[in-house]
Amino acid sequence: RNDSGEENVPLDLSREPSENLREILQNVAKSHGVSNMRKLGHLNNFIKLLCSIGHQEESFGFTYEEIIVCLRLALLNEAKEVRAAGLRALRYLIRDTNVLQKVLRLQVDYLISRCIDIQQSNEGERTQALRLVRKSHQNNPLGQQWCQCRRFVCLPGYL
Repeated sequence: RNDSGEENVPLDLSREPSENLREILQNVAKSHGVSNMRKLGHLNNFIKLLCSIGHQEESFGFTYEEIIVCLRLALLNEAKEVRAAGLRALRYLIRDTNVLQKVLRLQVDYLISRCIDIQQSNEGERTQALRLVRKSHQNNPLGQQWCQCRRFVCLPGYL
């Protein structure tokens, strides 16, 4: 375990990216049998893998939609650390308007707006959600509206 409590999950970059991604997504998507700290380690490995291989969908072995569906499960986790890591993974995944449109079509924006709720003690999660909303706005400033996320970003006390 690391100082943060995250379980050390090794990432073998010599393996095929699709094999690594399959292992990561399977562990993130499992509802039982994988600890939250292990899920956190896998979500961090997702970002390392993405930075290592780039954003070529053909090297993933999965479509963006399949990846987004698995990552959105992290936003439903009871642990705020896992939700924050899921938001961070989505932020790294969204590189252009095409991926952003897929996120919106799968209605992940509603889950993101839940993470911004100030009534919870989830400052790290809220920070990741706001960073994701800002990044999406940079990628598509005049495009589709995020459900309620933009309202939260403008409210005093939410920044």
